[in-house]
Amino acid sequence: MDVVPLPREKRADAAAVLARAFQGDPAWQWVFPDARRRAAALPWLFASSFDVTEAELWTTAGPILGVARWMPPGRPPMKFGAALKALVVTPLRLRDATQRFFAYGRAIDDLRREAVPMPHWYLAGIGVEPGDRRQGIGSALMRPGLEAAAKAGLPCALLTNNERNLSFYRGHGFEVIKETKSTRSGPKAWVLLKNP
Repeated sequence: MDVVPLPREKRADAAAVLARAFQGDPAWQWVFPDARRRAAALPWLFASSFDVTEAELWTTAGPILGVARWMPPGRPPMKFGAALKALVVTPLRLRDATQRFFAYGRAIDDLRREAVPMPHWYLAGIGVEPGDRRQGIGSALMRPGLEAAAKAGLPCALLTNNERNLSFYRGHGFEVIKETKSTRSGPKAWVLLKNP
């Protein structure tokens, strides 16, 4: 399975794939308890995240069957204009879910910084079209970040809220280093690390 950098013109398609991939994720179910609202909000949220924070976005060659968002070591640069727009638009789009969305975002950012204080590559999100899972797409999307980290002699980190994902990540050499609640009332979270 070949993976390529995500072309800018295909970002909306990629956001839609991630939205379908994360529709049943415990974190997004907590942010948006209503499934219809979740399905409507997630494509915009993923597309907005592509615009706000610099990251390496990888997808499948040909049709977009999955997407991985890898962040290199250090705090990724934010695009000021896009971040400001998102701060204004997010409460209008998310309404009563806004507080949960921002609380969750702060919590996982703090959790990652606390659990993995050293420089590392961060898998900030990976998702595969639900009907195309278990065909090696997720493994292929992991490769660019894993290879970049290995070349630099750095660890890789990720966070998941879905216990079913743990065996997949363990199969790629990740180990759970922290297990906790993401927020007081939010879903459970696992921070995983793959050492070089």
